[in-house]
Amino acid sequence: MQSFWYFFRGEPDGVYFVNYSLWHFVMLFIVIIGAYFLLVFQNKIRNGNYYKLIKNILGIGLLSQQIILYLWYIFTGYSSIKESLPLYNCRIAIIFTAIGLLTDKKLFKNVGVYWGVYGSILALAVVSGDPFSFPHYTLVSFFVGHIFLLWGTLFILVVDKYSLDRNNLMATIKLTTLYHIVLLLFNILIDANYDYLITPPFFQDLARTLPQFLYSILAIISFNIFILAFYSIVKIIENQNRKKQKGIPAFI
Repeated sequence: MQSFWYFFRGEPDGVYFVNYSLWHFVMLFIVIIGAYFLLVFQNKIRNGNYYKLIKNILGIGLLSQQIILYLWYIFTGYSSIKESLPLYNCRIAIIFTAIGLLTDKKLFKNVGVYWGVYGSILALAVVSGDPFSFPHYTLVSFFVGHIFLLWGTLFILVVDKYSLDRNNLMATIKLTTLYHIVLLLFNILIDANYDYLITPPFFQDLARTLPQFLYSILAIISFNIFILAFYSIVKIIENQNRKKQKGIPAFI
């Protein structure tokens, strides 16, 4: 029982996860193995007996991770309105991806995929966690949430063959821009930094050389650039695959 309470302790010990440490590379290796499995065995998963099982594990895993995290916030009182609301792109993408996996609703899949892929990759590449040494739930929650988010969005894309087109691209860009403008105003109102629209999680010294308004505008634009880049990469891959199926050299 003592180990249980220690795992869910609410008093921070000032120890942050070390980026590009051995454990970080272990986590990245797990991410790559899971993604490789989904990509290579997508047809077998889609047509096999484990399709529903894998889909439900990813969906329920994502929802459970968020529910436990917010229960931890409530019972420990650790965080505040400035940090604990589900307003980060990744937190919204986790919820939407989970619902999309469990219900097959396009709206949830759309937001989950566009926000989830770049969000999970950026978060896993540069971990910005809470000041708790392992073992602690926040570390487990961070990696389970973001790893399952990446795997869940890949599942939707390659196993469920969710199609990206210009209509859902433009709808997502409009939604994303509007959301970040409103979120920026909310950040200013309560002195928060949701989605890092006030201060970035890295290169902070460089960001301080810019006027605050300019940095925030560039941050909002950057999210849309990530979405456009993701869409372009997916379309390039789809075109190459079509050419291979028709026997046309991929470089043409």
